[in-house]
Amino acid sequence: MPRRRKETFIWIPPSRKTKYSCTINEIDVTDFILSGSFPHGLITEELICEIELDNSGEDFTKVFSHGNEIEFKMDFSDGTTTQFKGNIEEIRDKLRGGFGIGIKGAHFTARLLDVMVTAEFDNASISDIRKSLIDDHLTGYTTNNIEDNLNTITIKFANKLLLDCIIQLDLIGDEDTYIDFDKDFHTFKKNSKNNDNEAFVWNDSLIELRGLGSDSAEVRNKVKVYGEAGGLPVIWTTEDVNSQTTYGIKEKVITGTSILDEDEAKEEGDASIVQEKTPTTQGSAVALLMPRLVPGSLTYIIFPPNKVHARYRVVKYVYRVPAERTEAFFNQERSIPKLFKDRILKDQSQETILNPFKMLYSYNFTFDNYNKIDEAASNNIEVEDGKLKLITGVIGTMISQVKEVDDNITKISLQLVGEALSGTKYFIDVDGTNTFTQQISPNVEETVDNPGKELKLKIELNSISTAIDAAVLLFK
Repeated sequence: MPRRRKETFIWIPPSRKTKYSCTINEIDVTDFILSGSFPHGLITEELICEIELDNSGEDFTKVFSHGNEIEFKMDFSDGTTTQFKGNIEEIRDKLRGGFGIGIKGAHFTARLLDVMVTAEFDNASISDIRKSLIDDHLTGYTTNNIEDNLNTITIKFANKLLLDCIIQLDLIGDEDTYIDFDKDFHTFKKNSKNNDNEAFVWNDSLIELRGLGSDSAEVRNKVKVYGEAGGLPVIWTTEDVNSQTTYGIKEKVITGTSILDEDEAKEEGDASIVQEKTPTTQGSAVALLMPRLVPGSLTYIIFPPNKVHARYRVVKYVYRVPAERTEAFFNQERSIPKLFKDRILKDQSQETILNPFKMLYSYNFTFDNYNKIDEAASNNIEVEDGKLKLITGVIGTMISQVKEVDDNITKISLQLVGEALSGTKYFIDVDGTNTFTQQISPNVEETVDNPGKELKLKIELNSISTAIDAAVLLFK
């Protein structure tokens, strides 16, 4: 007889003799806390602690300074387990039935918002890239708990926040990352960690379950990726037809000056749509203090009235004292924290990507090498110092490699950066005949005479002075 196995989970309630403490700059402030919230979570979350202290006796007037360390400890035994550690970012006087001091502090993750990265990696493993970024840009942080991800990628970061770089690697590698209280990075495959030491259990630890369920508002099934190469736009659009049929078309735009090639743009779009084409379970819960939660780990929620008995991924949790409550969040929160709003606005202000005719895809040439040039079909041209040039005489021809796409190309536009471009001619072949009968002009929208799925560019150089730094065919 075949045997059928099913995972079961029997929760044994712990003895809850809570002991907690809080120090600021090594000064014990536990007995003066009017309210305190201490978060931990994945690096995608805002991890800001807030403390209001009773200062009616002026015990803390001008005692603390920006950058002082905050540490919150809590467990059910001797109260020595660190649950939050970070640095003061804001100090304000408060009046609430007396004199108080309001303090805000950021977890060590906030340091990733202060560091800009310009780096390039060629055919390197995701985990090696991650470790290299941390070792090269952070002091005092370690990488002891970054699990190996041997998938290799080629990627460039151009003046990009370190936090964005790590999040981008998480997206490509389908991984989660958090930083512990010793400033050590933990990275692991998403949904690969189970936490059997904690559980949100009805009639025990769980006080309130808030809105646990899936929400199609978070679905994104048409992703447009914009980058930049040689001062010209890189564009790629990824769609999931099945998701669009079920949930309707829901669009998302990704922009980044570190995306330098249409293949990189396609890779980022494909990775994003895999994550977002179906709704994920979201929600939050209020519970008693739960000192053994771990960011990113799958933790049981057991709530028989709603027939909930499953593991859910905890992305963030907040300990609140003196109320002695835990608020936990499952999967991503919909709101964008202020820290990330500021960063997004900064990135947008730097954008120089142009797409005047609202094209969906691009075929980019930066002429750093001959990779996209059909050398056998081309003649009397060379790539030198990152430029396409005529070697000698009065005419030279560059013919590109073919770019195969899924759908017929019907509209196209050419953009270029270079010198002495007057007299240069440009032709396209889209239907695979290699006849190049359609001549096009830069910076205008052209209707393709013979729509097809095999795109080639022909450039005819007619002057020894002409030098082309970059070119792009935008199309849809």
